Amino acid sequence: MKIIVCDDTASDRLSLCFLLRKYLNEINCAAEVLVYESGTDLLEDLSKIKKDETRLAFLDIYMPGLTGVEVAKKIREDDSEMVIIFTTTSPDHGLDGYSVKALQYLLKPVGYPELKDVLDDCMSLFADHLQYLEVTVDRVAVRIPLKDIAYIEIHAHYGMIHTIKETIKSRMTLDEAEQQLSDKTFLRTHRSFLVNMRYIKSVDDNDFILSNGDIVPIRKNDKLKIKQTYMDYIFEQTRGLK
Repeated sequence: MKIIVCDDTASDRLSLCFLLRKYLNEINCAAEVLVYESGTDLLEDLSKIKKDETRLAFLDIYMPGLTGVEVAKKIREDDSEMVIIFTTTSPDHGLDGYSVKALQYLLKPVGYPELKDVLDDCMSLFADHLQYLEVTVDRVAVRIPLKDIAYIEIHAHYGMIHTIKETIKSRMTLDEAEQQLSDKTFLRTHRSFLVNMRYIKSVDDNDFILSNGDIVPIRKNDKLKIKQTYMDYIFEQTRGLK
C-alpha cells in the first residue's frame, strides 16, 4: 500500500508525512509514503506503480508548473478509484474538487485532528491493504498483511501463521496474536486456532474447510456460537454486494 504526498513546500511535506506516519502507527497499519516536490515528478513515477498499490493521494493545490487540480485530472484519466485529498491555503476550489471527485480539503497548516478525521473516513476503503500482524522471526521483526493470513495455529508456544504464500513460524500465544487482529474477519474457532473467515470455503459438523483445502477445527463447547458468527459474517458480505 502506498500513499502519495505531493507538495512543493518542504516544511509542509515534512509536517504532513510526520502526521501520516503517526496515524498509521496508532492504528497498526503498514503503508509506504511516497513524497514528491512537483506534479510532474509524481505523474512520471505513477506510470511505473501498480494502480492497486496506490490508493490515497494528498495534493497541494498551489504548485508551480502543474497545480494539484491539474495533477488530479491526469490521475482521473486512468484511475477513478484513488482517494484524492487536496491541501491548500484557500478553500475556494470547491468546483475543481467536485470535477475530480476529491474526498476532502485540508487547510494548511494541517493539524492532526483534522487529518485523523479524514483518514478515519477513508481507511475502510483500503483497510485490507494496510493492517498487519507483527511477529518476530529469527530475532527480526516481520510484518504480515492481515489480508494474506488464512489461519493461525499454536503448537508448543509457537505460532504457525499460514499465509496464501507460505507458513511463518514465530514464538507467540494465540492471545498475543488476537490482540493485534483488529480485522473483524478473524474468528477464534478453537483454543489453538484463529481463522480468516474470507478463506473459508465450507463448513461441516466439526470443521471449517478453507479454500486451499486445509481444515480448521471448531471447538465443541461453542460450536453453535462459532458457526453463527461465521453465518453473520457471510450475511454481511452478501448484503454489502447488493
